[in-house]
Amino acid sequence: MLKSLNRLKLFGRKAGRLESGLASAGFPVEKRLPTNPEFVSVSQVKQSLIKNRLTFDDGFTCLSLDCFLCAGKSSKLYINKITGFFICHGCNKCGNWVDLEAVVRDKTETFVQHIDNKSAAGLTKWLKIQKHLHHVSELSENRLEDVLRHIGLPNLSYEVLKEFEVHIDIKTGTLYFPLCNGGGQITGYKTLHKNFKEESYPSSDASGILHKKKNLCTSAVVVHSVRDFLGLCHVGISNHDIICLPHGQYSLPQSVLPLFENYKKLILWFGNDTSWDNARQLAKKLSEQRCHLVRPIDDQKTVIEAIEKHKDIQKIINTAQKIAHSSITTFSSLREDVFSELYNADKASGVKWERFPLLNKILKGHRRGELTILTGPTGSGKTTFMSEYSLDLAMQKVTTLWGSFEIRNQRLAKTMLTQMAMAPLEDNVDSFDEWADCFEQLPIYFMTFHGQQALETVMETVKHASYVHDVAHVIIDNVQFMLGLSSSESGYLDRFYRQDVLIGSFRNFATMHNCHVTLVIHPRKEKEGEPLTAMSIFGGAKASQEADNVLIIQNQTNMNVLKTKKFLQISKNRFSGDLGMMPLDFSKESLSFMTKSVKL
Repeated sequence: MLKSLNRLKLFGRKAGRLESGLASAGFPVEKRLPTNPEFVSVSQVKQSLIKNRLTFDDGFTCLSLDCFLCAGKSSKLYINKITGFFICHGCNKCGNWVDLEAVVRDKTETFVQHIDNKSAAGLTKWLKIQKHLHHVSELSENRLEDVLRHIGLPNLSYEVLKEFEVHIDIKTGTLYFPLCNGGGQITGYKTLHKNFKEESYPSSDASGILHKKKNLCTSAVVVHSVRDFLGLCHVGISNHDIICLPHGQYSLPQSVLPLFENYKKLILWFGNDTSWDNARQLAKKLSEQRCHLVRPIDDQKTVIEAIEKHKDIQKIINTAQKIAHSSITTFSSLREDVFSELYNADKASGVKWERFPLLNKILKGHRRGELTILTGPTGSGKTTFMSEYSLDLAMQKVTTLWGSFEIRNQRLAKTMLTQMAMAPLEDNVDSFDEWADCFEQLPIYFMTFHGQQALETVMETVKHASYVHDVAHVIIDNVQFMLGLSSSESGYLDRFYRQDVLIGSFRNFATMHNCHVTLVIHPRKEKEGEPLTAMSIFGGAKASQEADNVLIIQNQTNMNVLKTKKFLQISKNRFSGDLGMMPLDFSKESLSFMTKSVKL
């Protein structure tokens, strides 16, 4: 059964070598995934509840029943139908199904001592920071108008801000919005800066939302930004509640799902960038059959844009189309989807790299649902390049899961931290805390596997991460090491079969879960000096056939000066068909391959 995510505290930061310091300190970004996660059978959960005469309601994402863990409170206990995770917003107890089943079976609460620590930490942080803030009611009319103008909502009424207990930092003009759970308890907050940038605390797995409620509403409009939320509250919409997600379109924690159980219809309005694709992914988590999507076309891309263009907001909401289609469909059902993709062609092509602009010209972007294979000679820098490649995307909020089977996590984290800082941290240890704090905010998770692992175990972990943490990019480095395929096995057919099964499994996962998978695979032994091709990938044609993208690191040696140049060759690109080469100039100090002309 899945254990809670292990995030270690930082101590002894400046002692010893940086690498050992990262290991002993438990580098804070090391959000480790357990090695034995399992999903539960909802039928078994139901049978156990029925056997123990516990009445429950079967909802869209959870089973709900009266909480028997609360002391004299009338609260609901929610059990996730996929993972078995349970939570009660009354007593703030949460945990896994194994613990809860023990309570149900043995009629004792000894097994459930778990408290929602993130919610408690969020409340503590809010109470602490609130002391240095001012409630909006304390602002003069002129000061309030100035604040609203800076956040691009000059016509927003004071009553809207007062309703959500908004506070402000007078010095910076930053607005603070408390997030509340189903029990009305503050569990964290979101901030809105003058440059429209939004941040959340806790930075991951926040268990509260911004919620505009009406009496007995069974429909809600769900937005990803505070500005869109305030815009809808200002114009007013009938027959719909309004919800702002804690982490935008990038992540939807399990603890938040119970807050959507009472809605039979959810309308997702997420805007015109890659959030359109993310909306489809979140809809699967929320139960597709009740989800509708506002297509990002014309002047209705975002709520704020639609308001500024004086569009009929109510009409846009009422005409939102269902996301789920039947098994057989027609072009008339797909027509709006096709038009949206054409209208937003640049955004629909995926997330753009900031460190590798030439990759954007060739691959067009990083897209969900694809399988990428990276290969290259031994020692060519495959892991180092993939580290920076994935870091670039994670800095743009692409939630990433690293499966490093050859290199330990603390060493990988050290490499990524150095690449982020663009400087050797061994010589700048005093800056470690600053960069580590920034790095900790990135949506990066690490599997705790090392060495050979069973494919079934790894796939279970990956599927769990996709659901629980909304992972959008999975990296396996490398395939041969994961399967324990040493060079001594080269004569055995089983070696090729096992790798083909692995590639097929990840191909299926990428498609079914709409998640990008990158596999690092060693090449076959080729004649010295000959460039690698897509057919050089170890294991035969299966890998290159299944892949959407094939990336090859090529070494080109000039024997006259004994100097080697590196290139990244894109030898397959299913999305656009464009192929090409990207020079790789390695900086030993920053461990970076970033294009020299790029300024971060």
